[in-house]
Amino acid sequence: MKRFIYLILMFLWVTPCRAQLKEYAHLYDIDLKEDIPLVWRIKKEYQKETSLYDWKYDFSWRIPSVFNYEFKQDIRNFGAFEKRLANPTEDGILAELKRMPKAYYPYVGPVLHTIKGLSGKVLDLPGIKETKNKFPEKIASRFQNIPNIESVSPDLYIFLSPQFWGEDLASLEFPQIADEKPQKTPKIHINPEYIRKIKEKVRMSDYGGGKSPDTPLGIRHFTADKDTPLSAADVKAFINTLDGIKKFSLSGSNGLRLLMIEPIITYWDTKNGVNENVAFLRNVVNPCQSLVRKVKWAGLREKFQEAIGIEGFGLDDWAYTCDKTIKAYRVNTLPMTHMTIIKLLRKGYYYRILDDMPGYSDEERKTFRYFLEASVHLYDTTETNLEAMRADKINIRNKVVKTHFENMGIPIILP
Repeated sequence: MKRFIYLILMFLWVTPCRAQLKEYAHLYDIDLKEDIPLVWRIKKEYQKETSLYDWKYDFSWRIPSVFNYEFKQDIRNFGAFEKRLANPTEDGILAELKRMPKAYYPYVGPVLHTIKGLSGKVLDLPGIKETKNKFPEKIASRFQNIPNIESVSPDLYIFLSPQFWGEDLASLEFPQIADEKPQKTPKIHINPEYIRKIKEKVRMSDYGGGKSPDTPLGIRHFTADKDTPLSAADVKAFINTLDGIKKFSLSGSNGLRLLMIEPIITYWDTKNGVNENVAFLRNVVNPCQSLVRKVKWAGLREKFQEAIGIEGFGLDDWAYTCDKTIKAYRVNTLPMTHMTIIKLLRKGYYYRILDDMPGYSDEERKTFRYFLEASVHLYDTTETNLEAMRADKINIRNKVVKTHFENMGIPIILP
């Protein structure tokens, strides 16, 4: 939900442009026909890459009879010198501090001095350096008479600030960030004729959720792919598998194995050129395909097949049917304001949003672009899929939404 709110805030900078979103749609696709590598080998490689300690030898039987001299020296000297490990979030913290009013420094500085790995680039920053082990001089009036308030954790100092409670707001002076692009007042240009045509093409009753016709079940697609249209029979069959899937997730170590395989898959994707944000967002845009992919990597095909086989599903066609049903439900329950934003973003307006964001690096703009695109692809559906979903909308809400249904850590319905 926070990411979607952020999307709406970013939309305030919109001005028209001609770029189209379709060229990036493939980034969030999941290849269920991929050749899965040797997972045990990827796990070992991942552990070695992410470990802070070089184990030197892969297996105990490879250790030679004479201890490696260089390795021995490394171990002996490891604790002899104090050396900080670089904190990967340091540059991001520094950038946020530069955008932050200095009135907040006494409340965030002390906790920064407790974070391991931060260098002087952050800790020696004027206004931050002076806050080490120092309780803020000014706190909100409601806390001033509390005995021993100085003993509270530095993590909570920010909640003691007067500004947090609406006091002393005049001290909040946001720094002016130099930007190469000329500052201009963004405007939103919405053509009334464009909105009128949208209403003609797309009946609001189709999206508002008020329509619940007696839809015939239609044909049951037993070999569905991502482009196969949904039928009401497909949706009903998918809903009938949810009890079995829930039982599968609670059986033995199935759920734990799927949670543990996720970082391994992400490591593999990023190693093969996939942006780490895209690797994460695929799980959100296509949660069911992501789940089936994890099932295959974790070696749980047979057990998962038992859960969905009662309705004649295979792993892949269940994943596609599930994702199409969920996306149709998302669109059907989408508020009108959000729907308008999504439609405008589909026209490519978001490019100009990113171009007009001062004080952000190209890498940060690239990250925002990925989240904006994913926010749009959450709602990829067709009128046929919407009609098929409506017949069982109440069952989806009762069996999925009200129970906060998750597939082993992957939320099927987003807030």
